[in-house]
Amino acid sequence: MVGRAIATRLAELGGWEIIGIARKPHAVPGLRGIALDLTDAAACRRALGALKTVTHLFYAARYDHSEGRPEPVDINAAMLENIVNALPADGALAHVNAVHGSKYYGHQFGPLKLPMEESDPRAAGANFYFQQEEFLREAARKRGFGYTTVRPHTFCSPDADTPRSIGLAIALYAAIQRELGLPLDFPGSERAFRARTQFTDLGLLARAIAWMATEPRCANEAFNIVNGDNPSWAELWPGFAAWFGVKPGAPRDFTLAQYMSDQQDVWEKIVRRHGLGAPRLDALVLWQYPAYVFKPEWDIISSPAKARALGFGETVESGAMFARQFERYHAQKIIP
Repeated sequence: MVGRAIATRLAELGGWEIIGIARKPHAVPGLRGIALDLTDAAACRRALGALKTVTHLFYAARYDHSEGRPEPVDINAAMLENIVNALPADGALAHVNAVHGSKYYGHQFGPLKLPMEESDPRAAGANFYFQQEEFLREAARKRGFGYTTVRPHTFCSPDADTPRSIGLAIALYAAIQRELGLPLDFPGSERAFRARTQFTDLGLLARAIAWMATEPRCANEAFNIVNGDNPSWAELWPGFAAWFGVKPGAPRDFTLAQYMSDQQDVWEKIVRRHGLGAPRLDALVLWQYPAYVFKPEWDIISSPAKARALGFGETVESGAMFARQFERYHAQKIIP
């Protein structure tokens, strides 16, 4: 999801020869794909050892993991090490950017000092961000390249082919509620409904990453990249309901995954009536993911001031972002 957005942004800018690496590379205009398993160090050396002209590495890969389980630290750390070590030491590599996130600060464990800033200490416990950061710091020192890390929060994509998508989850849930004639109740507690949160529009993230990889003052630094506003779900919810033509509803602490697992028959009626090309509900969204997003009962706010001070001042209004996503899902005939 993120890598494709970065590749698209570089193609828009022009002047880049883009190579995309994935187990199953997606088709992106102007991109040459290499199918590669980054957990295989020997395969990385065979595939990448001759790429002496590579100047920038944009790393957005993650090892797949079950929702609600910690992401494996050693495997994720090894994947980045494998690709960096495979690129020739005598090549042209000048910069590596790694996509991390605001879990760096430990927001998932409970309330923190706000806003979260890049100079704040790491969260307690293991996290592959830390191991990757330490590796990049040492590799950059030895090989002479620069690096940056980026810390977004809740990626938001207008594409419907990513199961960890809060916008798509909201859209499908709202479509079901409209079909049933029910209000759009918030699947979480009253405190979670009122807590302030944040999002990172995928286009904004890609533009920021391209900027920080080519701005010399960003070298060897980390940056929070978020939309810049801090809405509560309570502020966003009426807009969601209005877009789908349903009543807003109220906080009601239920499990959305369980609720949606019982709605396949309703969804099939919607698909037939509107001629949608959507597969099963459980194929569109990983329904355990919204539970993670809707759960926090405390504010989660990162400061983007550091990036702004160096020249990246873009912001995105989150309510308008979600509306654009819903329009895109509708145009793709994913929702009615």
